[in-house]
Amino acid sequence: MKLFKNGKIYIERESFAEAMIIDDNRIVKVGTQNECLSVFKGESVVDLKGQTVLPGLIDSHLHFLMTAEYISLLPIADVSSLRELIERCQKHITETEMTKDSVLYSEGWNHTTFTDEKRMPDRLDLDKVSADVPVVLVRVDRHVMSLNTAALNYFNITSATIVANGGEIIKDESGQPTGVLTEGAVDLVKAKLPRKTKVEKKKLLIDTMKLANQVGLTSMHTNDAKDETIEETLKLYEELEKEQRLTLRFYQQIWFNDGKYLSGFLNSSYSFQQGSRWNRVGPIKFFIDGTLGSRTAALRESYSDDPTTRGMLTKSQETLTAEVKSAVEHGFQVIIHGIGDRGIETILNAYDAALNGQPNKLRLGINHMQITGHDLIERVAEKGYLTYVQPIFLDDDMPIIYERIGEERANTSYLFQTMINKGIHQSFSSDAPIVSFNPFYNIQCALTRNRLESSDAEPYLPSEAVDIYSAIDAYTYEGAYASFEESDKGRLKEGYLADFIILDKDIFTCEPQQIKVIKVIETYVDGDCVYSRGEADEK
Repeated sequence: MKLFKNGKIYIERESFAEAMIIDDNRIVKVGTQNECLSVFKGESVVDLKGQTVLPGLIDSHLHFLMTAEYISLLPIADVSSLRELIERCQKHITETEMTKDSVLYSEGWNHTTFTDEKRMPDRLDLDKVSADVPVVLVRVDRHVMSLNTAALNYFNITSATIVANGGEIIKDESGQPTGVLTEGAVDLVKAKLPRKTKVEKKKLLIDTMKLANQVGLTSMHTNDAKDETIEETLKLYEELEKEQRLTLRFYQQIWFNDGKYLSGFLNSSYSFQQGSRWNRVGPIKFFIDGTLGSRTAALRESYSDDPTTRGMLTKSQETLTAEVKSAVEHGFQVIIHGIGDRGIETILNAYDAALNGQPNKLRLGINHMQITGHDLIERVAEKGYLTYVQPIFLDDDMPIIYERIGEERANTSYLFQTMINKGIHQSFSSDAPIVSFNPFYNIQCALTRNRLESSDAEPYLPSEAVDIYSAIDAYTYEGAYASFEESDKGRLKEGYLADFIILDKDIFTCEPQQIKVIKVIETYVDGDCVYSRGEADEK
């Protein structure tokens, strides 16, 4: 039994306690100092010295294994020009003495931030990196991939190659691949990339869990298990749990890009909510469109800066509806990637058909929910569909929103506060490795409606800023609600799991622009301290 006293312990909106007692892995008492001291029978006492305590933070959608692998790649997310991207890759190939038998693979470029040419790199650009070493570079959103000629040859991608799962091999006027692949076409490469061993993946996961604990994360809804690798990936987490090496709780979102794997999984030994409090099988995850930055998000009207396209649906309405119905009939929750308004509308049609007028007991939800329109929000609110949003995306999207979709649509997009006002369940997530999984970046963007390093810029739809209580709840209670655990975690109340964090600043009173620099002093999961700032700073 351990007593934490003299703190500012967040209970719920505008409600705080001074002290709490944990016994083993549960909170057994929360209240005033005197109330807790009167029933405390242990010897271990922690003086919080007025520090703020929050429930452990829950990222409700990210790709954790991919993030672990991403951290080990050549960093290209910070390149500011196409020229710099080429030069950095050239230097890496030279320094590491890469040969034509190896592949330079990395992720993170964003052409919308390039200062020389704001276009996607193609094979002609990447041929400048190397004529012999295959080069594969993935856009920050992971929905577009650029290859040099050596990589097109290495992966056998030609003008005759067929894309089975949506997406496109972009071709030039002569019908030859330009080296740019979109959406499902990227799987032509990913399926053939050199793979890490199980031992290597485990080490990456363990190392990255430490980084996650360091920024206050105690639970994650991770989207790693995909198509033909589902069982292999789930077993990684199962083995780490058996080895007692998990310092995060995982809710597994099962990802299907290729529908041919869906039936086999639904009829396998896996079932919804199977597992433990540390690692459980969660929802089925589908995609319906792409992203705003790459102009592949499916819109109801053309892009304002490219009238020739409305983006793309990665599958038909009929296919998505059939897949959702199948998942629901097998008792699975569903979450679907939807960024554009046409994509979101397609999701809602599929959900409405699958539920057929019944309540949303499986808590079906939409991931991203960016380009909306009030009619779509009304439909989400009416049926009680969940939303998983990423305020941190404003950091990248603010410079392009108005040029991509025009003022009218921009004024009805990223409507976080409107969704809260409508009573919509809204959890926060990072979608890492698209961006950092640091929750404080996300929270700051939700409050400021601005870029992280441009606090003097004009905020984007400031009336849609959420307050600090809503932001904290979106990272705690709402994340727990999305995994049917709102009675077990996400709050610091009696009977709840002892997952909590201690901060170096009072997040409820500090300037919103300073939230990004808040540090976690300690992180507790299941009553155990899994991260202590002092210990980490010494390393």
